[in-house]
Amino acid sequence: MKAIQSTINDFFALTGTIFSIPVYQRNYTWEEENCEKLLQDIVSISQNKKTHFMGSITYISHLIDDEKSLRQLQEFVIIDGQQRVTTIMLLLKAIETKIKNEGIKKEINNLLNLSGQRLRLKPIKSDKEAFDLVMQNRSHELQGVSHIRNNYKFFTKELDNYISKGYRIEEIYGAFLRLKIVAIGLELGEDDPQVVFESINATGVQLKGLDLIRNYLMMGENSDNQKHLYDTYWVPLENWLGEKDLNDFIKTYLRIYFEDKVKEGEREVYYTLKAHHRDNFPDDIQGLMSDMREYGRIYQIFLDRDHYFLERGDSQQLANLRLRIKDLVKIKFGVAKPFVLRCARDFEEGKLDYENFYEILQILISYFVRRSVCGDPTAALNKILYSLYRQLEENVSADALKRYLGKSVGQAAFPNDDKIKAAFAVRNAYSANQACKFILLEIEKLSNAEPPKEENLEVEHFYPKTPTQEWRDMVGDYFTFEQDYLNNFGNLTLSGQNQKLGNKPYEAKIELMEQYSSLHLNDYFLNNTHSWGIEEVKARSEYLADQFCQVELFKDLPKEYRTREINKTLDDDLTSHNLQSVKLPNQQRKIARNAKELASAIIDYLLENAKEAFESYTDEAQRYICWDKAKAQLRDRDGTLVAPFEKYGFYFVSNASYQTVGNNLRDLVEGCGLNPRDFIVE
Repeated sequence: MKAIQSTINDFFALTGTIFSIPVYQRNYTWEEENCEKLLQDIVSISQNKKTHFMGSITYISHLIDDEKSLRQLQEFVIIDGQQRVTTIMLLLKAIETKIKNEGIKKEINNLLNLSGQRLRLKPIKSDKEAFDLVMQNRSHELQGVSHIRNNYKFFTKELDNYISKGYRIEEIYGAFLRLKIVAIGLELGEDDPQVVFESINATGVQLKGLDLIRNYLMMGENSDNQKHLYDTYWVPLENWLGEKDLNDFIKTYLRIYFEDKVKEGEREVYYTLKAHHRDNFPDDIQGLMSDMREYGRIYQIFLDRDHYFLERGDSQQLANLRLRIKDLVKIKFGVAKPFVLRCARDFEEGKLDYENFYEILQILISYFVRRSVCGDPTAALNKILYSLYRQLEENVSADALKRYLGKSVGQAAFPNDDKIKAAFAVRNAYSANQACKFILLEIEKLSNAEPPKEENLEVEHFYPKTPTQEWRDMVGDYFTFEQDYLNNFGNLTLSGQNQKLGNKPYEAKIELMEQYSSLHLNDYFLNNTHSWGIEEVKARSEYLADQFCQVELFKDLPKEYRTREINKTLDDDLTSHNLQSVKLPNQQRKIARNAKELASAIIDYLLENAKEAFESYTDEAQRYICWDKAKAQLRDRDGTLVAPFEKYGFYFVSNASYQTVGNNLRDLVEGCGLNPRDFIVE
């Protein structure tokens, strides 16, 4: 690395040198206010004869063959400072058009290489036409919006203003000659441009995560490879997805490999991608970008597009898959995207057949909707769904998924029909409005093959959200009703006439539904009610729960998939379990006749097979890992509940409850990145 203090003039005037903006850089984006500040600084030093430091310009130096002159040129690839370099050249061109001194005109001509076979600056493709036309005095030919043209016009206009106020253009040019920079030159093979780039952008206005990622993927390559990688892999991603969806895609893509360890912040995503390159595609940036492009193409299945993106399956199969995936998007089941994306690629590659893929999507929809009905926390799904593909191992199929979910307990459990019916009776369904609308529409489809379009329907409260006194008198204990039953499934329906229905009286609502509604959901009110109150809500809620359980898309798991094995795992309730031994993930079996022996066997395994993860794990609440012997003994007065690991300087302290020991060990195993189900307690 060479860092040299220089003037802008000397830096631009280097013989046989061109400046190149790499293809992966952002477009030229300086606004008029940035240009105004720069020009004000230059005009100011034109009067006080001082110098002005503009900052640093970092570049990578290459030798390239110039086909036109048949000689080698030195190319400075600008990796930081492209906005300033481009702006200075626009200002120089504006000065050149205003100045009468032929000697200075010639100097500027040489700096910009206006009469040469190629201009001094080679912008990225999207900026090149505008820059070339400005330098050729043809900016009026440019169509559309351009920061380059706008800023050039700003400079010419402002220079005219300064000249009209008595400022001499020669003095302004003289101030340009006193602009100072630090030119930082990097050599490929000796310096790591990405490390330098990160350091430069660690302060000030930070680049967006996408800019960092794009730069990282291509910065270390020569110009030809950069263009190949950019055009072949990155441009398709940008064209397919756009900025917002490309950001979401990259997080989804990384979760295929890193599961729930991917954080949301832009910098964290960037660092995870670097780790992905190092761990999974070492020394193979093209392999990494090819993998991203393939998943990115398939990712379009989650977007609202009119055509298919999977390269396998007949048109009817693709239409069916698209419908199910749109359902996943509709109910905001984004946490399933990494697993679905992986399954979609398996489907394309022939590893997963259509029937299994379609049923997997149905199972996922049922799983998510049932959890929504029961009010199960969505936060727990991150750990469950992000690791799902790995948990199914080599057997990714609908059958394997049903078996896996059927054995899940606690927060991961697949709610059965009994839980659904109990939840329908008490749940605030309106709080999950999108899932509520989806559920009611699917129930409607049981009896109505051609329901109104979804976008024309809204969730409607039969007893209104803003009730009149007449409504309150009808239900009697209106306080209890509004507290416990207003948002219950039994009081909710679908309607395209919400404004007409509003808080009209019961009889008026019934009449309007009879006149305007074509929904079977609303036939219930017409055929089964004569008034409205708590008992009527309960009855309709029970009816809707029965209907829900008949919807094919929401079907329960067959009973055979819910049969638990006699042996349990660390993910099960170990209360009253007759401990004998534990079978470890390496298939070794260890004697474990009590809680202490169970803890010893499992922690020994972790120390042998996941030591690094174990050492980085922290029992923040200090519930069961104790680093002080005296404290451990205080917590274990009878000497039977401490499993000492004195070689490593800690003690595992628990109590006599098998379930507490099991829970603590499960947390520890998960904290080490392993699956509690792989530890079979016999």
